[in-house]
Amino acid sequence: MPTILLAQEDSDAASHLTSLLQDFFPTAQLQLITDFPSLVATLASASRSSLLLSDIFWADSDQSGTLLLLAETYPELPIGIVSRYDLTQTLPPAFPIPWLKADDHLPLAMAELMENFSGRTFGSYTLTSRAGPHPLGRLYWAKHHQLERQVQILIPPVGSPHFAKAIRAYARLNHAGVYSLYESVPSEQRIFVALEPVIHPTLLHLQNEGGSLQILPAARLATSLASVLSEMESSSIPARLLGSYDYTLSPNGTPRLRNPAATPGTQEASHHQNSIQLASILEPLLPSSPSATSLLELLRNPGTSAFDLLRQTRHFERQLAEVQEVHVRDEEIEAAQKILRARVLRRWAIGIGSIGALVFLAIAAWVIFDRLFLDQPGKLGDAEIEVPAGRLILPDSTNSVSAFYLDRHEVTIGQYEQFLNEIASEKNWKTFLPPTAAASKSSLQDLEPRGWKDILNRARKGDKFNGQVRITRDTPVFSVDYPSAYAFAKWKKRRLPTRVEWLRAASGNDNRTYPWGTNSEVTGINLALQLPKNTLIESYDHMLPAESNPADIGPFQHYDLGGNLSEWIASPNPATPTFIGGNFRDQYPVSNVRSTRTAPTPNSYPFIGFRTAR
Repeated sequence: MPTILLAQEDSDAASHLTSLLQDFFPTAQLQLITDFPSLVATLASASRSSLLLSDIFWADSDQSGTLLLLAETYPELPIGIVSRYDLTQTLPPAFPIPWLKADDHLPLAMAELMENFSGRTFGSYTLTSRAGPHPLGRLYWAKHHQLERQVQILIPPVGSPHFAKAIRAYARLNHAGVYSLYESVPSEQRIFVALEPVIHPTLLHLQNEGGSLQILPAARLATSLASVLSEMESSSIPARLLGSYDYTLSPNGTPRLRNPAATPGTQEASHHQNSIQLASILEPLLPSSPSATSLLELLRNPGTSAFDLLRQTRHFERQLAEVQEVHVRDEEIEAAQKILRARVLRRWAIGIGSIGALVFLAIAAWVIFDRLFLDQPGKLGDAEIEVPAGRLILPDSTNSVSAFYLDRHEVTIGQYEQFLNEIASEKNWKTFLPPTAAASKSSLQDLEPRGWKDILNRARKGDKFNGQVRITRDTPVFSVDYPSAYAFAKWKKRRLPTRVEWLRAASGNDNRTYPWGTNSEVTGINLALQLPKNTLIESYDHMLPAESNPADIGPFQHYDLGGNLSEWIASPNPATPTFIGGNFRDQYPVSNVRSTRTAPTPNSYPFIGFRTAR
């Protein structure tokens, strides 16, 4: 039974959230905390809780920094922010504690936070315990089996639309002053990421303890920021705005930064904004002195680029160290050359970028037209062809077949779209279904083929289906089940053909072996005679537009009786419907006498369509 700590100062908000949580988790134990000192004391008491839901405003004071330090101090307790205010513009940039909105998604977000991966193995890593907050997910301490290396594993939220792009942004930056990203670890439908652990205290810790900072470590922090930003500037990597939680200092004063790459949903910041932000962080930490004043002035006026800031901070740091003679190292020469190349490249980039922008706008205009406005109509109509009366000779019987009319081609996506649109106005639409199938169709959506919205959207634009073949409104409708085909025919004031009728149309007066004749090696029939390499027949999709296979024409000029899609025919028992004819998954021609097959269930199949008769 989970124990949830609900820390809310506002009584109305606490009452609302209590009611909401009891609805979602009726068996959970709720402990209400109404002031911030009590929250700190409760966490320090080592009480076993499953989740903490806390506001960030207490007595009209922003406690986001303190909450962040509490999340680091007690990593085993998942923490989420639930506030009475809209925090969209309030939380600091890249704040690592998730904001949970009090809506229908709250129980899923809470359940995910409470999920514990400790003790599980992913790839070469075994997770040992929770490690604290991170803006992209949850952190766990882990150990690499072979290397005996301690790392932190970042686990993304389930179904996160931004995580993959964010990690790619992180991976682009490789700098000694930034904590490293080691590797990705695929697991089921998610990708975990191994990170270098952040083990040194941050400037936020120093602020919280009321400590101070000497001028030399502060100058090193400024130089480290400038070096990282200049590397990002030369590589065209956008940066986010860094806060006090993003700067760490080792005991000997060596600075390191959390990865400053801007991720999706994070506002980008210039070198100027980050430099001024660092000045505001350092100002209350630095003892008053002329050197501190000079450093803060330098950070508030960083120059026109991160390279200018780097040049100034390095000069300032050397002055502090009282270096009389500075030997220029190879690395610095390479850095200066890199700066020069970057400036030249920027000028070229502006010119090339202008041309590229025009090309991009043209492409974007076409993409917008294609995605939003392009809607290709179908070209085929409702043509039907008379099949004259005649005899059908089968191995076990001879049948006299009366004259009837049969559709020239299989029912298309466009025709089925019209059916679904018009039957929506029929109050008694279930009367179109087979009598025994009415109970299996509870709504009009049950008449749609599986994946209908995707099928129709791709047919409107002529896009590929399953990445294999382009479909249009003239492509025969597929994945439609037997009761829906029956309903279409009845709505059209027609019916599905019987077995002997279909075979009469396919065999003709000369009792053909195949609808096109007697040649089993004829080309131009949509069958899987030559399956593409490394393709499984179960995943092969190759439905072609109706009347596009010139060799597959029956004795009375009907199209696609021998290939493309198999077709539903009138079946006495809708529970085990019958279909007939060859299709694009058949790896051999299907003769007329062996063309009848029974579906094991009434489910839809991508290789079965239908045509109607009267």
